Amino acid sequence: MKSLPSATTRRHRWFHSIAWLLLATLVTGCFGSPLGGDPGRGTDTFALQGIVVTPDGTPVPGAVVRVGDRETTSNEDGTFAFKDLPVQGDRMEIVVSAPGYEPATEVIYPSGSNLSVTIVLTPIGDTGGDGSDGGQGGDGGTGPGGGDGGGSGPEPEPEPEPEPVYRGTVEASVRLVNAGNAQVAAAAAVPRELLSSSAGRSVTRTTADVVPGEWIVQLDSDYPVQAINTMWADAGVRVIERLADNFYLVAAEEANASLETELRLAQLPNVVSVEPNKRVRPVAVPYAPNDTYFDRQWSLPLVSIPYAWNVTTGSRDVVVAVLDTGILPNHPDLQGVRIVSGRNFASDQSATNYTDDATSLSHGTMVAGIIGAMTNNGQGIAGINWSVSIMPVRVMSSRYGGTVAAVGQGIRWAVDNGAHVINMSLAWDATYNDTFVNQQIEYAVSKGVVLVAGAGNDSGRVTMPAAHPDVIAVGAVDRSKRLTWYSNYGPQVDVVAPGGDTRYSQANGILSTDIVSGRYTYSYQQGTSFAAPHVTGIVALMYSAGITDPNEIRELLRYTAEDLGAPGFDNYYGYGLVNAYAAVTGSDPVKARVGVASADGTRVWGPVNPVRIGQRAVARVEGVAPGRQTVFAWIDSVPDGVLGQGDFAGMAEVQVPEDGTVSADLVLAIWETLPAQDRARLAAWANR
Repeated sequence: MKSLPSATTRRHRWFHSIAWLLLATLVTGCFGSPLGGDPGRGTDTFALQGIVVTPDGTPVPGAVVRVGDRETTSNEDGTFAFKDLPVQGDRMEIVVSAPGYEPATEVIYPSGSNLSVTIVLTPIGDTGGDGSDGGQGGDGGTGPGGGDGGGSGPEPEPEPEPEPVYRGTVEASVRLVNAGNAQVAAAAAVPRELLSSSAGRSVTRTTADVVPGEWIVQLDSDYPVQAINTMWADAGVRVIERLADNFYLVAAEEANASLETELRLAQLPNVVSVEPNKRVRPVAVPYAPNDTYFDRQWSLPLVSIPYAWNVTTGSRDVVVAVLDTGILPNHPDLQGVRIVSGRNFASDQSATNYTDDATSLSHGTMVAGIIGAMTNNGQGIAGINWSVSIMPVRVMSSRYGGTVAAVGQGIRWAVDNGAHVINMSLAWDATYNDTFVNQQIEYAVSKGVVLVAGAGNDSGRVTMPAAHPDVIAVGAVDRSKRLTWYSNYGPQVDVVAPGGDTRYSQANGILSTDIVSGRYTYSYQQGTSFAAPHVTGIVALMYSAGITDPNEIRELLRYTAEDLGAPGFDNYYGYGLVNAYAAVTGSDPVKARVGVASADGTRVWGPVNPVRIGQRAVARVEGVAPGRQTVFAWIDSVPDGVLGQGDFAGMAEVQVPEDGTVSADLVLAIWETLPAQDRARLAAWANR
């Protein structure tokens, strides 16, 4: 779209146009005869030039100018011209119109070979000025339609009735809910058959959104087919198909070729661009992987993780340190996961011996499986991250526990060796100052590392390291979103996540990778130890989605959480139940647009943005008519400027007073989870 000239530029052009008309008059020797001159001259045709302006002299481009059966439009500077206009009597009319302006009619008296005229168009609804809706004919004489403003344009339209003034106000508190149903998972227990270590298969994955070994290549010109084929062969690729124009889809000849092949492609002559071919999935449709026990992982849909997978499934570039009992890297569902170099601070200070010594219940292996077990590999469970790097840092023994000294060493080592996130599903009493560990936590924060820890399982005060203000403290809920009987609580709790409750059914626990009687398998367990890695896994997804600032991560986890318990922050649920989809899309409620629709849907007040008041996002819509109205809001989570798939939205009925404020609790859910009739109404209001 071309930009419009500034007001100053338009005025300069207008003066230039007037000067042009004066020059034309001097060259031709006249403005045209006086309006009362002799019409009986013998000329059959004449030339007409002019300019269309507003009352303040601003040129009007694109105006339609009609004289008899001839028509033209004004130029960008408002000027127009006719050649060889046939004389049709002693007086002729010029009719000028333009969108947004009152039409004008000007009378001219063709009495020479050249005439010049200025037409003034008045904006619709503009009652100011001198009442002139006509133009200046010829030299500004006093005849009909002359420059004294005596034109005979149409009567102005009557003033519209003023809008009524309303004094009602709607104050809406905006919050989000998860997409998952607490009862979605099957209640069946894991089959008794155990998976042996030989049952697993190694699956090598690249970044989840990229089709391995495929690129889209653009050339800057056409080549003979034979030359192109030779060029592709030299680069080690073959053409799958020509997509359009000079775009080609190519695939590597070698199975494991990746970055090296891409670099060769980029160095070929006449190559404009090289881009990896990527997978595309529907927006905000819960993605169900093919893992055998995925339907038993009730915790994942409870916090909207299958929706988050439509945004990102993780990245091997994100390193998560698991400070725990070590892991079992040969577990079938961990084979293929990228395990980076770890460390053992629990026993021999070894750089390689980070394997858990458990023969039953490998705590660290369960934590690692929740964060990043192999996903969509046709077996076992689904990890929150399909692709991630796990850094095992052994600070405890499954048999003998660990020490505060080992935890402090583990934090420092993980930070210095590239960890982005540290999970600590461990606890000790917070009575002492713990100066050593506190300094290591503060060192990690200074390096931009995010630390997550379980709040503890004593149904008492929050334990260390979760009690440290720089650590994200995680409490536990069951599959019905109720705080578990064991979860610790207090002002340090940031959020809650699924931790399970196996008292009445094993299937109500958290299912993850484990070892039982020396054989690799899966088991259900409970505890804030397993709530914490849900949050850690979501943080890793946020990293892979480009949200890497620790402060922003913590705020998003808090403000996008589903509020549970008492309204707002409380000591039991913190800010609420984590919401993975809202977190990875950055759908902070203060980004919402809030409006109020009239009962008949024909009028919308607003929309406005909320502001943060304490922990709440509150919007005030003022000047609302009294009566039963609908307050609604949406967040453009899929930033396309339109309310629809993948966005958060919701509405509520309110009774607006004649003069005063009504409060509303506005709960926003993922668009696809809303009833069809609600989606239709919301779209009509938001997209109007």
